[in-house]
Amino acid sequence: MLYTLVSTASGWVGIACSDNGVRRLNLPVQDEQAALALLGIGNATDLHKGDGIGSLRRQVTEYFSGKRAVFDCKMDLSGSTPFQRKVWRATMDIPYCQVRSYKWVAEKIGKPSACRAVGHALAANPLPLIIPCHRVIRSDGGPGGFGGRSTNVKTKLMLLSLEGYRFGP
Repeated sequence: MLYTLVSTASGWVGIACSDNGVRRLNLPVQDEQAALALLGIGNATDLHKGDGIGSLRRQVTEYFSGKRAVFDCKMDLSGSTPFQRKVWRATMDIPYCQVRSYKWVAEKIGKPSACRAVGHALAANPLPLIIPCHRVIRSDGGPGGFGGRSTNVKTKLMLLSLEGYRFGP
C-alpha cells in the first residue's frame, strides 16, 4: 500500500492506494495526525509522493480549488459487496453540482424499496469525492446524514457548497 496526505483549503485528505487502485480516500480533517490516523498509519515516514499517487494528489487539490468535477483513477473496491458496488456506480452517475435522493439511487439499481440499505452502502463508501455520496439527499430535499453519522452533515454541506449546489430557495 502507498499512503499520502494532501493539504487542501478544507483540511488534510488522506489517500491509500494498492496495486489495483485507490483503496481509501478520507474527507478533510483539520490536522495531519488525524489524517494519518484515519489511514491507519502512525507517522509521516510511511507517506509516498511518487508518480502513481501524484496524479491523484493533484486531482484532489484541483477538486478543492473548484477546478475538477470528475476524478480519473482506478479504484480498488475489494472487500465491498456486489450491492455496495451497484450503489456506488449509480452514485457516480450523479453530475457535479446536482443531487439525487436515496430513493432515486434505490430505483436506479432496481431495488426501489431499499432506500435504507442504499444509505448504509453510502455510509461504507471508502472513496468519498471519487464516489460522490455527498450528492445523495433525502426525498424531502433535506441533506440527510453523511458518512454513517448525522453529525457529519456540515462536511456534506461544505462539499455541496464547494460544487455550487445550494439548498432551499
